[in-house]
Amino acid sequence: MVYRIIFALAAVVLFLYPVSTQAIPAFARQYGLSCATCHAAYPKLNAFGRQFQEHGYIFEGMQEKAYVPNTGDDALNLFERVPLALRFQQWVELRAEGRQWKQDFKVPRAAKLLTGGALGRIANFYAYIIFENGEAPFFEDAWVSVHPWEGFGLQLGQFQLCDLMFPRELRLTRSDYQIYTLGRFPLTYQRGAILSLPWGISLGVVNGNGIGEYIGGDADADNRKVFFGHLSLPLSIGLFALYGEMPDTAGMLLRGYRLGLDWRWMLLDNLELFLQLLSGYDRARNREELHGGFLGLDYTDFPHAIAFLANVVAAPPGSVYRPLRQQSLALHYSYYPYRNVRLLLEVERHFLQPLTRLTVGVDIAY
Repeated sequence: MVYRIIFALAAVVLFLYPVSTQAIPAFARQYGLSCATCHAAYPKLNAFGRQFQEHGYIFEGMQEKAYVPNTGDDALNLFERVPLALRFQQWVELRAEGRQWKQDFKVPRAAKLLTGGALGRIANFYAYIIFENGEAPFFEDAWVSVHPWEGFGLQLGQFQLCDLMFPRELRLTRSDYQIYTLGRFPLTYQRGAILSLPWGISLGVVNGNGIGEYIGGDADADNRKVFFGHLSLPLSIGLFALYGEMPDTAGMLLRGYRLGLDWRWMLLDNLELFLQLLSGYDRARNREELHGGFLGLDYTDFPHAIAFLANVVAAPPGSVYRPLRQQSLALHYSYYPYRNVRLLLEVERHFLQPLTRLTVGVDIAY
């Protein structure tokens, strides 16, 4: 039912619409600018922040501030300061599953050591090491990008496929964009490459195995790959397509197909509505369908931010994806005593489990 409501709302909003990656505190130190230059409310980027990210972390007229001026070698670019930043998250969770309540101190929840920047106009990079849930540290994002000509670029490394639509790392809510994370062909962290072309076209290929340990010295467990593409259209609409292959548990060849639509609309300067729809199926012996999406609304007015997020994941009876069905709503509030410090409160309700979760936390970047 909720799934149908989201699709109906999307159709109404698109009909009524009038025709007319991640920044880090190291950039603020490099360029001598406030975090508010790129962030509507940390970690959410504003329009300028998204443009800064898409153009390879280049600040026109200020780029020289990032480099040592007197190396004596015009062909050498070195940062004046090593671009490092930290993000530190502490959460306290109160969770109710049915009538059973549980309290959990997730402290520390996660700590991230981040680096990134532009080494001249044709190369930039971004990476971070995460310490999460008491596990050993590892890389999540870790990529380099070269863009020798206007409109052309090649990104190589480790990244999330969903970064082409709505980066999970930049959401305000603890509640995740669930449809990105589920199924045999998730749109989360993979190793591979993305080719950016003019006219808003991005084409990519990844290993399809995620970012676990190398097996026998190889990052790929097999020679199969996952291919995907994204097209940015007017009115802030995007189209996504994916085709992938991998062996299933019985050794048969599994083929996966995904189609998606993403859209965002700035209703006001500080009020954003966004939508993701994603649908597809996998086929080996049987056809296994997976459909879903999310609808979000973010309001930012420093020192306050309010976010609403609805998630829906659906699968037909008999599908292996049937147990992954979800219907959830999350309401989030953040208060910022400083630009880079937020105190957060979030209530999330899952309707099929049922599960209610209250999160209180602190999120700091410096």
